Amino acid sequence: MKKQILSIKIAGYISGLFSIFHMLFYWIFNWNVTLACLDKDAWAIFHAFNYGMNMMFVLFTFVSLCMTKKLLTETIGNVLLVFMSSIYVMRIVSEFVLWKLTAVQSPVIIILCLIPAVLFVLPLFSNHKNVI
Repeated sequence: MKKQILSIKIAGYISGLFSIFHMLFYWIFNWNVTLACLDKDAWAIFHAFNYGMNMMFVLFTFVSLCMTKKLLTETIGNVLLVFMSSIYVMRIVSEFVLWKLTAVQSPVIIILCLIPAVLFVLPLFSNHKNVI
């Protein structure tokens, strides 16, 4: 069980880094200028989505670091592991579908999302008795 716990905790720390990264989007990507072309509703949706994703990353971090054993031993924990992994997989798919791998940073984003995607779901395939 130690390897499964370590896997989840590493993914949790990475989720924490994603949270910090999302908090800094406004300044990193100069959103006051780059999003100025959006109408008021589109601008609000864009920010609301980023705030929502950031809260999810905070939740992923908290649950991964503070409730690690429950993620492994309870049904809802197993469901959360699959969900957390799925969010990262969806981001990887988005890189192919939305950016068509044209962005220079695409390989970096794919690798950074692949690590927690695998680390969150890997414990479910181990010898540990899972609930699902």
